[in-house]
Amino acid sequence: MREAAKARAVCVMGGSFNPPTLAHLRLMLAALEALDAEAGVFVPANRAYVERKMKRGKARETALPEALRLEMLRALCREDPRLSADGLEFGRGGGWRTFETMEALQEKYPQAALWFIAGGDKLDVIPRWHRSEDFLRRFHILAVDREGVSSEAALRENPVLAQNRDRFRIMTAPEGLAGVSSSRVRALLRRGDESAAELVHPAVWDLLLAEGCLAREITVFRGDFDFLSNFFEALVDFGGIRYGSAEAAFQAQKCRTEEERLTFRDLRPGQAKRAGRQTDLRQDWEQVKTALMAGIVEAKFRQNPYLARRLLETGNLEIVEKNTWGDTCWGVDARTGQGENRLGRILMEVREELRRERDAGEAGS
Repeated sequence: MREAAKARAVCVMGGSFNPPTLAHLRLMLAALEALDAEAGVFVPANRAYVERKMKRGKARETALPEALRLEMLRALCREDPRLSADGLEFGRGGGWRTFETMEALQEKYPQAALWFIAGGDKLDVIPRWHRSEDFLRRFHILAVDREGVSSEAALRENPVLAQNRDRFRIMTAPEGLAGVSSSRVRALLRRGDESAAELVHPAVWDLLLAEGCLAREITVFRGDFDFLSNFFEALVDFGGIRYGSAEAAFQAQKCRTEEERLTFRDLRPGQAKRAGRQTDLRQDWEQVKTALMAGIVEAKFRQNPYLARRLLETGNLEIVEKNTWGDTCWGVDARTGQGENRLGRILMEVREELRRERDAGEAGS
């Protein structure tokens, strides 16, 4: 091994940390042990990078603020004096790369050998890194093997990596990483599921709660909750007719005759809503529309089990359709806070009925 490797090791873990999880902590502690390192540094990426990464992954959400991610990492480090977090990538332009991060850290640890922690499944991209040859000449990489991943094979098969084999060490991933990820934490937080606390350090959990990251209600029927909207396209049989969405089924009920209702079968949700506005309303519409909506929404979820599962996954979150178009009957006007929220209440009633049936079935099995 080259001369620089004889210096005391410092482990470097970069990433989004959106938010940091127990997997990040366990991996860093395992790296310190594997290298007998004197320090471990977490380096969170800037917000622009994180948002680009999430967009590539088609995530319909935004990154946590830089200051919050750094604060959470520092809270994570507080119990171990070897650990620290550095926000040196914050405020950097698009030309700032991992090599520059390692250079900046080398100035802070001039006598140390810096080891960058990388997943074994990512090694093949290292030759394409910015200044990769300089990186491998000056720094080291700790490759982490997980189940089904062979860092050794990647190092052997790639000529550039093979030529620099002495710059790598391989470590088996520690236990306790499976099922622990930032994306899972975010998904649980969006659903208001407090089991997310099991995936993060208690100090990180306290910060997430203080920042209001744990959802208490669902107010927008888009993204993860698009299925709550009547515009979500799912087959619904109602009154002997099969419609392409709950919206089409509901608008059809405004009609006076079955012949008219049949014309809604193949309409897309938006088309059905427009057609419903032009329909000659049945005389008892105002008296029956809420009961009809309840029946259609119930049919939608009972006839589509995958939607029922998603509805149950919303737990006990309050469901309120806040809108900007002034609907105070089925939803709540987001500007005034006024509205009956009839659709939201119906959804919660259907959810409660499905939950009771599920629980009764589990108790009897």
